[in-house]
Amino acid sequence: MGAADHVALGAGFLIIRPLAAEEAPLLASHVAALSPASRHSRFLGGVNLISEAEALRLVAGRDVFALAAIAGGPGEGVMVGEAICAFGSDGRAEFALSVADAWQGRGIGRALVASLARRAAPRAALIHGEVLAGNRRMLALAARAGFAAGVSRSDPRLVAISRPLRPVPAACRPLHRAA
Repeated sequence: MGAADHVALGAGFLIIRPLAAEEAPLLASHVAALSPASRHSRFLGGVNLISEAEALRLVAGRDVFALAAIAGGPGEGVMVGEAICAFGSDGRAEFALSVADAWQGRGIGRALVASLARRAAPRAALIHGEVLAGNRRMLALAARAGFAAGVSRSDPRLVAISRPLRPVPAACRPLHRAA
């Protein structure tokens, strides 16, 4: 799913890059390190932990890709966020993401959405997801990124968010892309 994105982050930088199949344990560890509230928001209340097998399915499954947000320099970075995108046969891409608790509120979610949307655009006309109605931070992020919000057909506790992927709005383009 392409090269890494380098994004300015305060005094440092963030690298957003695809997760490889052999890095599935890194995704499982990231999820395990999230607070119960963050896991509840990420998995809509239904998951406490994910197994390495489930992480592998999310990282290397058919019609799916995963991104990692890495803060710090090469070789010394720490995974501070993740995003998963699954392509449907209907030209739509479903996504979900999480940011490590200590790193929330720093623009990492916005950077993940921007990178994910750019990478999904060649294969999907629309990106969508579901958010717990009480997850105000994610709903605010989605609104700033140009997503429309509406009532979920599957569960009244959820808000359905969606946004066309073509063309990608300027506000959602990465600040700098590695060559």
